[in-house]
Amino acid sequence: MRKIYLSLLVLSVGTSAMAQDAADKKIQAGLAAGFGVNFPKMGTKYMVRDGVGTDLTIGMNLNYNFSPNIGFATGIEFDFESMKFKPNTANPTYYRYSDTEIIQQGDTQGGENVFHLTDRQQKPVYISIPTMLIFKTNYIGYFRYFGKFGMRHSILLGNKMNDNGFNVLAPLGAETAAENNNMRASSSMNLYKGAVGLAGGAEWNFSGNTCLVVELGYYYGISPVINVTNTKNQTLYTNNPNDGGDADAYYTNKVSQSQLMLKVSILF
Repeated sequence: MRKIYLSLLVLSVGTSAMAQDAADKKIQAGLAAGFGVNFPKMGTKYMVRDGVGTDLTIGMNLNYNFSPNIGFATGIEFDFESMKFKPNTANPTYYRYSDTEIIQQGDTQGGENVFHLTDRQQKPVYISIPTMLIFKTNYIGYFRYFGKFGMRHSILLGNKMNDNGFNVLAPLGAETAAENNNMRASSSMNLYKGAVGLAGGAEWNFSGNTCLVVELGYYYGISPVINVTNTKNQTLYTNNPNDGGDADAYYTNKVSQSQLMLKVSILF
C-alpha cells in the first residue's frame, strides 16, 4: 500500500511540474489543421443554397499569454473551401464564356459561348488570420480548458467554379448537357471576408511543454463573400440568351457565409 501511495505522489508531482511549465510559457506556437462546414446565406431570389459546403484548414497558430489564464490567439491559416448553389427553377440562369473564362457584362462582344447553368460548386482559397482573446482555466492534472472570442480575417487568394448545365447552341437555341470545370470570373468574389467567432476546447499537456489542443468554433460572417456592386462586372443573367443583349437581365449572386469548424493543433 505504501508503494502505491508513493507512486501516486511521484506521478502527481511530475504532472504538476509539467503542467506548470506549460502554464508559465508566454508564447505557444505550432501547427494546426481543421475541418469545417459552411452555411451560405443567399441574398438574391435568383439563387438557392444547394446543401452545405466544406472547409479544409491548415496553418500555424500562436498563443501569446498575458497571464496563465488570459491570452491572445492568432496565426496564419489557409482555407480551401467549397460552396454549392443552384438557380431558382423559376429563373433560368445563363452566362457567356470563352474557354475557362466567364465573360463579364461589360466585356460582352458577341459570338461567345452561352451556358445554361443548373448548379455550381464555388471553390475559393483564402489566407486567414484569427485575432481572438483566449480565456483558460488552471491545469487540472494534464488538462486545462479554454474559450475564445474574436474575429477571423480572410483574404481571397483564388477562386474556381465547377458548373453543371447545358451549352446553348446558336442560332436555334438547342441545348446539350455539359460540364464547365475550373471556370474563372474576374471580380466575382470579394477580396475580404470577416467573421465573428466563438470557440471552446481543451488543451492536453502530454509531454514537457508540448500540448495537443482540440477546439470547436462557430464563425458568423459579417461581410458578403459574393456581392458584385459594379454592374459591368456581373456575369449571370436570366431570360432567353437568344433574345438579344438588351433583353438579358443581369444580376449578382449575393452570398454571405457562416462556418462551424473543428480544429486540432500541436503547440510547443
